[in-house]
Amino acid sequence: MERGAFVLLLHAHLPWVRHPELPFFLEEHWLFEAVAETYLPLIESFRALERDSVPFRVTLDVSPTLASMLADPLLQRRTEHYLLRLLELLEKERVRTRDDGGIGPVVEFYRDRLGRLLHLYRDVIGRDVVGELARLEREGMLELATCAATHPLLPMLMDRPELVRGQVRTAVREHKRLFGRAPRGIWLPECAYAPPVDRYLAEADLKWFCVDAHGLEYARPTPRCGVHQPVYTEYGVAAFARDLEPSRQVWSSQTGYPGDPLYREFYRDVGWDLPHDYVAPYIDPDGTRMFTGLKYYRVTDRKGSHREPYHPGWAHRRADDHAGHFFDSRVAEARALTARYGRPPVIVAPFDAELFGHWWFEGPWFIELLLRKLAFDQEVIAAMSPSDVLEARPGQQVVALEPSSWGAGGFYDVWLSPATEWMLPHVAGVGERFVRLLDEFSGRAPFVDRVLRQAAREVMLAQSSDWPFLITTGTGVDYAHRRFTEHVMRYAHLERMLREGALNEEFVALCEQRDGLFPALELADFV
Repeated sequence: MERGAFVLLLHAHLPWVRHPELPFFLEEHWLFEAVAETYLPLIESFRALERDSVPFRVTLDVSPTLASMLADPLLQRRTEHYLLRLLELLEKERVRTRDDGGIGPVVEFYRDRLGRLLHLYRDVIGRDVVGELARLEREGMLELATCAATHPLLPMLMDRPELVRGQVRTAVREHKRLFGRAPRGIWLPECAYAPPVDRYLAEADLKWFCVDAHGLEYARPTPRCGVHQPVYTEYGVAAFARDLEPSRQVWSSQTGYPGDPLYREFYRDVGWDLPHDYVAPYIDPDGTRMFTGLKYYRVTDRKGSHREPYHPGWAHRRADDHAGHFFDSRVAEARALTARYGRPPVIVAPFDAELFGHWWFEGPWFIELLLRKLAFDQEVIAAMSPSDVLEARPGQQVVALEPSSWGAGGFYDVWLSPATEWMLPHVAGVGERFVRLLDEFSGRAPFVDRVLRQAAREVMLAQSSDWPFLITTGTGVDYAHRRFTEHVMRYAHLERMLREGALNEEFVALCEQRDGLFPALELADFV
């Protein structure tokens, strides 16, 4: 009997942040923390499953900006330095807490764990997270997908199809360059869809993408199986929709698993708890306190402020309990949906990858335990990727999807808030001007095309949805303002250079040094 499909889709993305001009840059720690707390722990779990011959299938989309950072030699060295500095702090903490029966064991746990992860990063995979993910895909354990190049809200670029094409085609080129094969699927940034985005996906030979539930539920005609089967758009690209129930079990701030009293408390960190002079060598040199990743307490009480020391063993057993509950829920859901629709369902559970490990410390344990249960404990559903599903079930309904996104409101509200409306004319303006500039100057001379390629990078980086997101949510507001403004102004200067004929190679080289990502970028993709 055909089994249902469970598609675990992890969206791995960080904005392009690289600052070679300074030895320490606070926002680069977004990458270092994600490597230490999410990407390496997930790889460790995947390798453990591989070692134990557990058949598993996970879909991981890696945005081109993140992949470029993971593959960058400077950022790789800085990531290793971050891990070494954290181990140095842990050695100090061993001395400080050796007589503390509550915190001392937590320090030992962190020391052992970080030592393993450093060995994995430096000695086993040679700092090459991208290469290790590519190997896991070649072994059949992962399906790697891409994302639009700089994570823009694609529906907001639809007035200039050249910009959508450029974002999508650059993403495909970069994915192939870094991972060794072209992607079959794409994560639409912020799950934001509006027709005819699918046309540009089809042109790039992409086979599937994901939308939020309401984007499919309100499609025309009404999908026969709701969100529990993929559908095709008029351009022949398959759309998979998020199932809200598994998302609620993980994401809900009231009842979601990460808020369990036994799990690690995210906000209690030694970077804030310990005396400034003690932690000063491990935080921002200007004295600004910051997270170090060393968090010694558990949630204890969702509603109160009292916190008890963290017990990793208790938390691991609770992760097993929650993996079992999630597993039982998906099996029961699959049986009920099979009875309702007369065919086994496709249950899609997309999450930000950084939830697992960074925000929810026990998340990688949860995923590994869940995958073990899916492999051996039932025959109702199977872990599959979107491409697996399409290969097994090629005949699907054709519908017209509704515009939609995920996030608050479900229709781009987070990225089109009153706090960010000032950005919209600039995004539209540099896009319009770049398309005209490309038409006028492309192919005139090698250095002119070099300037145009950097102008394309500046336009694409200005289009990133990360900047309005950070501003709307009130996190990293000053940095987001600055980055957006810098890219717009750099583009304007590059355009002026071309139009006035005052080409400045030193300025172009400086821009390339700072933000010369996407070496596979082709101007012909922006037509």
